[in-house]
Amino acid sequence: MRNALITAWAIIKDNLSSKTTLFFVIFFPLFLTLIFALGFGAAAEPHVVVVVNGNNSLAGYLNHTELFTGVVGSNEREALIHNYIYVEVNGSKVSIFYPQEDNYLVPSLEAIIQDYLSGTNTVSFNILSQQGFTYYDYVISGMIGVISLSNGVFGVTGVAAGYYRDKLVDRIAASPLKSYEWVMGLIIYEIVITLISTVPILLLGLAFGFLPLISVSFVAFLAISTLMFAGLGAVIFGLSPKDKLFVAQTAANVLVFPLMFLSNAFFSLSAFPPLLKPIVAYQPLSIINDVIRDLVVYNVLPPLFDIGYIAVLTVGLVYVGGRLMRLRETD
Repeated sequence: MRNALITAWAIIKDNLSSKTTLFFVIFFPLFLTLIFALGFGAAAEPHVVVVVNGNNSLAGYLNHTELFTGVVGSNEREALIHNYIYVEVNGSKVSIFYPQEDNYLVPSLEAIIQDYLSGTNTVSFNILSQQGFTYYDYVISGMIGVISLSNGVFGVTGVAAGYYRDKLVDRIAASPLKSYEWVMGLIIYEIVITLISTVPILLLGLAFGFLPLISVSFVAFLAISTLMFAGLGAVIFGLSPKDKLFVAQTAANVLVFPLMFLSNAFFSLSAFPPLLKPIVAYQPLSIINDVIRDLVVYNVLPPLFDIGYIAVLTVGLVYVGGRLMRLRETD
């Protein structure tokens, strides 16, 4: 492990001395957040899910409107944590609990429910505003997961390709350094870069009123998620021919961008077609974003399934990446 740390430190000093690298570490994440998250994410309208308790057919009726996505549920706290509107129906009495920022939606929702329950003589509404989470909380926390993805995959393939192109790998291979120590050095470098890149994202979030709950658990999970994606980058580079380094970069692009946009980073799961929802919900970046939001936004413990899912993928990808990404053909 000592050799891996020494290698990581050498890679950090080498790359952070470059102004181009500093741009991509500090300013490029901000650019991505402003353009992709705050721009494209706005179209997703992630806060129009209505959780209905007491009338399952009303949830189905809401699905036929252009404003709301109706789902059946009975957990008011869980609904409000995720910035959903919660509707409880008890005969002709309807209670609507909604996040403060969604107050403009309540009159429309009330009118739709009134129309649906038109057979009832009198519908009594109880409207209650609750403290919710903002749109910026959603997309900026999702952007943190995107940074771990892009730094992990692009970082490993990019740095390794540069070292091969500049023949630096030949010099490294002449040292006693083992292949797995070389891979771990690269991965540790990417973890450090991700932590650095996250700082300007969080500072930008403060400007939009996003107050994240920073904890040791969050930092540790961010490191683990970067470790997982860096392992994926090592697998990609290890499978790519070294005389055609563009193959690794192309494969990384082909994989990263679908993972980025077919995830819950910028768009709520309800914004995707039914056929894509299971894929989006259970792909690695979405699970990572769920855990990050639980830790820094909702202040709840993440499900054990999510933690186990990422842990298994991390161990598997790092192991395979360490085996494939060799310094020497004889290793």
